[in-house]
Amino acid sequence: ARMREFYRQREPQIELAPVAVNNLVQQVLDLTRARWSDMAQREGIAIRPLTELTPDLPGIMGVESEIREALTNLVFNAVDALPEGGTLTIRTRYTGTAGGVARDTVVIEISDDGVGMDEETRRRCLEPFFTTKGERGTGLGLAMVFGMVQRHSAELEIDSSPGAGSTVRLLFAVPEPFAADAGKSRNEP
Repeated sequence: ARMREFYRQREPQIELAPVAVNNLVQQVLDLTRARWSDMAQREGIAIRPLTELTPDLPGIMGVESEIREALTNLVFNAVDALPEGGTLTIRTRYTGTAGGVARDTVVIEISDDGVGMDEETRRRCLEPFFTTKGERGTGLGLAMVFGMVQRHSAELEIDSSPGAGSTVRLLFAVPEPFAADAGKSRNEP
């Protein structure tokens, strides 16, 4: 089932629905708390979560459960990259059109200040079964994230260098009606 996730296109019967990204980020932090807080403390390390969530973020269209699973995988990877502890940062932001050049986009970033990746690892990290975690890793987490990105017609960017941590950026297009409401004081959809 996990392998099909990488290769199947979005199935026609899957309904895209409005997703409130900031609410989803809070859910992911709550769901992953045991990993970055409790387990880390048992191992004698401290991982400090930091959120920088843009208020009044416009909604995106998507499959909330798929995006939640992808963000959960990204948080787990960030935690694994912090064997000595450090900071796990989740940011959201809205990039409106700049002079009609860029599309309206909601950006979700998961960053850590951990071990980072060399260029070879960064190039291969989205390949199914590629892992740097030895027996602990399946090599399916980032490949699954990439599959979700493709099914949502989104974009994925990875910035990383050894010793400087990593940032994984997911960029989702904002539908026209949501873009028109961006910045207005309201609750997310």
